[in-house]
Amino acid sequence: MTNIESIYEIKTAVLDLRRYASSNNEYVSNKVKVKYQKLLDRFFRENESLVTPQQRRSCLYDVGYFLILMDEAVEQYYLESAG
Repeated sequence: MTNIESIYEIKTAVLDLRRYASSNNEYVSNKVKVKYQKLLDRFFRENESLVTPQQRRSCLYDVGYFLILMDEAVEQYYLESAG
């Protein structure tokens, strides 16, 4: 799997999780947080050269920012492959 494919896989999973993020069920809410953090960790582990630890902290509390960061990483990989 390429880096770009992996990012799209993570992004799809994050978008799926967003449906459950506002659940009033504490069990579901906790499961969503755990899965989100695993996806976040995977993204930052696989793309260490493109991101900083400060960005990870921001992504913990802002899913929208995480989605933008993933788009920027994909764009960077496309630029690198074209160059």
